[in-house]
Amino acid sequence: MRLSANILQSAEQRTNPLGQREILLRSLAIPAIEHLSVTRDQFDTIDLSNNHLTRLENLPKLERLTTLYLGGNGVNYVDGKNLKRNCPGLDTVILSGNGVKGWNVIGDLGVGCPKLEFLSLVGNPVTRRQHYRLYTIHKIPTLKVLDFQKVKQSERERAQRLASSAAGAAMEADARLEARAAAATAAASSGVSTDAAEFASGAYANGENNGTANTFEPGEGKSAEESFATQFTVEEKAKIRELVANAASAEEIDRIESLVKRGVFPGSLESVNGGDKNVLPPPPPPPPLPEETVQGNDKRSAEEGEGGSDSKRQRSE
Repeated sequence: MRLSANILQSAEQRTNPLGQREILLRSLAIPAIEHLSVTRDQFDTIDLSNNHLTRLENLPKLERLTTLYLGGNGVNYVDGKNLKRNCPGLDTVILSGNGVKGWNVIGDLGVGCPKLEFLSLVGNPVTRRQHYRLYTIHKIPTLKVLDFQKVKQSERERAQRLASSAAGAAMEADARLEARAAAATAAASSGVSTDAAEFASGAYANGENNGTANTFEPGEGKSAEESFATQFTVEEKAKIRELVANAASAEEIDRIESLVKRGVFPGSLESVNGGDKNVLPPPPPPPPLPEETVQGNDKRSAEEGEGGSDSKRQRSE
């Protein structure tokens, strides 16, 4: 059922237990967001749970809106620019039981909701990815509650360390790839050229994911992320991700990051460690001097000592 003006005008409206004005649009088989301008920005909360939505986009100017309930849909795309431009006051987004898979969607939520404090992604495929919670905390630093669990200061510190590691660089590279794939999919369904869709595909296409433009120039590796993105092949990147995923300690991840930052591929570690890819080798000890060299040096020292004694005896005579 399309979200028409008639549906919006006849929908239930109430003051919820939090004292917010809310419009209920639940379980109406709505396939897309449209015509919400009919509400004339009179609601703090919009409940669109249990519909058929796949994209969070096309929101009109709703400056009063603070809460979106979107649980039980199939949302797998978020238009961060649209949210930031038209819904700047959003602090609560419930996306439980949707189809969010990519890191890029989390980045778009961070860009689109600069005041976001309460987020639920329970039941989305992305929650099964390694480091999901730490990555989300880093990308949305305003979060206070994630998946109904309070964000702790220790988690923020761990998230910051992850972001500056090789694992964080790999995740950012994946996010950019996923953003391009989402742009290509959108272009295929809308008839827009792929290049144009990528140019307008959101945070990762134009460098807004961290608040700065992409200014990296090849050959000027300044971080593990830049080195990872520019100095390794697809196969090498996959291998680096595997090494990081199987790392046994934080120190091991730091050593992998150090190699990546210098542009050195750590792919030979398995052969050095006898097939154990979970252990990085310590620095090799200095090679011992050959025995013949040591003996030769001792012999020369003895001869020089005897020669010195003979010359002293000749001078005394």
